[in-house]
Amino acid sequence: MKIGIYLILVVVSIFAAGTTNAQHAYFPTEGTILYDKTVHVKNLLKRHISSLKDDDFSKKYYQEMVDRVSETAVLKKKVSFRGTEMSLESVKETYDPFLTNLLKSGLLDYQQTLYQDFSKSVSKSTFELGGSSVLIQDSLLQVKWKITNEYRNIAGYDCRRANGVTLDSVYVVAFYTDQIPLSAGPGTVHGLPGMILGLVVPEQHFNIYATDVKFASPEIKTVAVRKRDQPMTRLEARSRFRDIFGRWMSDQQFNLLLAGMFL
Repeated sequence: MKIGIYLILVVVSIFAAGTTNAQHAYFPTEGTILYDKTVHVKNLLKRHISSLKDDDFSKKYYQEMVDRVSETAVLKKKVSFRGTEMSLESVKETYDPFLTNLLKSGLLDYQQTLYQDFSKSVSKSTFELGGSSVLIQDSLLQVKWKITNEYRNIAGYDCRRANGVTLDSVYVVAFYTDQIPLSAGPGTVHGLPGMILGLVVPEQHFNIYATDVKFASPEIKTVAVRKRDQPMTRLEARSRFRDIFGRWMSDQQFNLLLAGMFL
């Protein structure tokens, strides 16, 4: 009898272990991820003010706004992914008038729609700037990564930390999980062996972390190119915006502006 019970326990243990391994080995290839993007508004404004030229007429306006805005603002984002494609969009919400004005100016967030196809190394993003539509179409952003041994649990996933540099000098910190195998994230930053569920960009004073992961066939938001839209590469956008803004923006302010657009 004891031998029989022992054999039953062995079989049950093997089955349980096999079930656990099977669950761990499940690598979803499609789904949606919701993120909270926390922007440190006061710090962002102070950085913006420090980049303005002394004779910039808007300097006083932003200095007065620092005392009126909230310390932080949380913006909702959604990533949809399937196969080798992903899209990012903003979840519409209502904000107070100060934050709404900062959103319209692009200073707080560009509210862009992003589409990327990793099999074709294609990245497209569109957003509004000064009442006009801007379309950036280029190859995938290049990031130099160094993977560390630090881990953090995000939305139920153990994520490994990686430190990266992109756009020549922009430092980023990412936390990725290899349990979602697509090399993507909540923006153009990618290139790790799994999905980025946490991203920190100190220069832009924001962090973005996943709050919910769902596995179901999603709708991928492709960026439609209208006839009146003129697609620009990142290099072309830099040149064009330099012609427009370069006369009254400092180099620091201009570089911060572009980093916000391209990330």
